[in-house]
Amino acid sequence: EGGAGSDSEEGRPLAARRRGAAAGKPPAKANASESVGGGEEEEEEDPPPAPAGDGAARELSSVADLEAFMDDNDASVVGAFLEKEMPDPAAVMPEDWDEDEDGTWEAPVVTNPELAAFNSIASSLYNYRFAFSAAPDVLAKLKSKTGGLYLYRSPKFLSAEHGDKPRERFPSTKLSESAVRNWLNSKAQPLVGLYSSSTKERYSGATLVVFFNLDFAKNAKGVSYVLKRARKAAAKLKGKLAVAVASSTDLSYELGDYGLPTDKPNTILMGISAGGQYYAPADGAAAFSGDTMSEFARAFLAGELTPYEKPEPEARPIP
Repeated sequence: EGGAGSDSEEGRPLAARRRGAAAGKPPAKANASESVGGGEEEEEEDPPPAPAGDGAARELSSVADLEAFMDDNDASVVGAFLEKEMPDPAAVMPEDWDEDEDGTWEAPVVTNPELAAFNSIASSLYNYRFAFSAAPDVLAKLKSKTGGLYLYRSPKFLSAEHGDKPRERFPSTKLSESAVRNWLNSKAQPLVGLYSSSTKERYSGATLVVFFNLDFAKNAKGVSYVLKRARKAAAKLKGKLAVAVASSTDLSYELGDYGLPTDKPNTILMGISAGGQYYAPADGAAAFSGDTMSEFARAFLAGELTPYEKPEPEARPIP
């Protein structure tokens, strides 16, 4: 498979304000006099789209929107729909409807039930980034003739060389929260993906995490160095130990769980979390390399490491 054009195959919005946006309807415009306190009425500009990952699905109106949405450190979940609204399939013409008096009966227009289910799921699975589109050019880019739910792994962590597929398609036309959650948790992360506050629950088993200056813009060579070695080790550890990378700045509060220093943001550190226990390399001072990473993993799998235990806080003297 390859890119956005390849093919491999409800929690409601959190506030009424989002309900319209999630269904593709613009929010009601505010009256300037209501907020300023009088004067000539002016319409305020529509607010920008809600940021992805906050429980609201973003509507993609163009291919440019799609490409910008997918250019992220995390996976992108995209729903493709042939239409946003449709005649209510459950509506029934009243028995006493008289076409001579009432005209031709038409079912009321409602949000596409499939889109409504998608928005409900998006509002519940807030640790994932959701977007949807019914724009013909976006559906053409997705190569989606009948609609569907698609997962795109982060292009920043994707490695085709190591077997990462850029895209997956949900295997059913019926969406349920539990099925979509299980599917995403099992498919979202590439061989070596991002370990963060919003993605760590996807790593349910033992995971080796490399903490370092994970900044693609300011530390591009450093990121490439770590990812190459992490992928090489991860390929040999498949099925035994997951491997991920994390920003030592963003997750500095977790370093202490492993017994790792929290005051060295430019140092490459490693830790393993497993079943609520945390491990650091036996030689904590060893410099990071492919060899030290492989040795750390080997020692853990051989049961040679002891989990770190945080020291009890000192008792305060009673005045």
